[in-house]
Amino acid sequence: MKKFLSTLVMVVIGAVFGGALSLLILSGDVNVTSIITSLICLIVFYIVHIILHEAGHLIFGKLTGYSLVSFRVFSWMVVSTKNGLERKKLHVPGTLGQCLMAPPPYVAGKFPFKLYLCGGVIMNFLASAVVGLIAWIAGEFPLVASIFILLGLLIGLTNIIPAGFNDGMTLKMAWKKESKQWQLFSQFYINAQTSNGVTYQELPEELFALPPDDDGKDYFSQWTLCIQQALAMDRLDFEEAKRINDMLWKRKEQLISLFRVEIAKERLFLLAVLEGDKEEARSIFALKEVKRFLAIKQMSNKRISAAYELYVNGDRDKAVALSEEGVGLEANNPNAADVVLERKMMGVLLGD
Repeated sequence: MKKFLSTLVMVVIGAVFGGALSLLILSGDVNVTSIITSLICLIVFYIVHIILHEAGHLIFGKLTGYSLVSFRVFSWMVVSTKNGLERKKLHVPGTLGQCLMAPPPYVAGKFPFKLYLCGGVIMNFLASAVVGLIAWIAGEFPLVASIFILLGLLIGLTNIIPAGFNDGMTLKMAWKKESKQWQLFSQFYINAQTSNGVTYQELPEELFALPPDDDGKDYFSQWTLCIQQALAMDRLDFEEAKRINDMLWKRKEQLISLFRVEIAKERLFLLAVLEGDKEEARSIFALKEVKRFLAIKQMSNKRISAAYELYVNGDRDKAVALSEEGVGLEANNPNAADVVLERKMMGVLLGD
């Protein structure tokens, strides 16, 4: 999945830059200034279209009964809390932005997911169309406008064409089965509730269940299993959490990269608290993608690194220091329930 996302981004940037270069050559105005201007426009408009894309999810979500939970571009984030909007910081490798919203009450066969999922693409296409119309009325298509239009079209297409882990694939999966619509609702609902401090244990059990006919292979089901693991850990039932983790770990090659890394990280913690195989813990800790994620300053990463230092290396002082660093990062955590859970896990790890 990581390779796919990297390739996708490079294809988008390459296609737009190639198109812009072709337009520049055809215009006959090739010089250092025009090339630098094109590069600046490419970067700035790419960021603008990411913001427009997420704003599209927000607008069309609002129009269909959703309410804002969080809005993120790169690692800059605003979260809706009981005290209003608060700024947070969250880096999620492989994603450039995300608008998460709380869904309206679920009604079978009437769950409004289509416009919310398509909102980002609609906004990219609409912005490109408006700029194109203005250029057409003006009677010319300057290079700056052409880059903006091309970027909007390409970002829109790469999001709406079902592939990997994107809006189009989510839309396709939810459109085909009512059970997937329920799982999508459950994801949105659980995230919204836990962001407001409702613990996993306090949520209805049916939100965590896989549909009877579900093979557990798509990323909707993978998320459900990950959240089952979180529920078990919230209950301090580490044996159950390890059972779910084992099941996911056996099929790790089928997981999207984000889930695979999260499962690997929690496996390190579970091996520590259950005194499992130290060699396995060492091999997981040595994985490049695990190291890359653990380097990100987040509460969970500090807790898991502390577990590794305490159990594998026997360094309690370092484990305590890492846990304290984790506590110091809680202000940036956008999910209130996860803050409570992280503190609980650190307490268990250190025997507090």
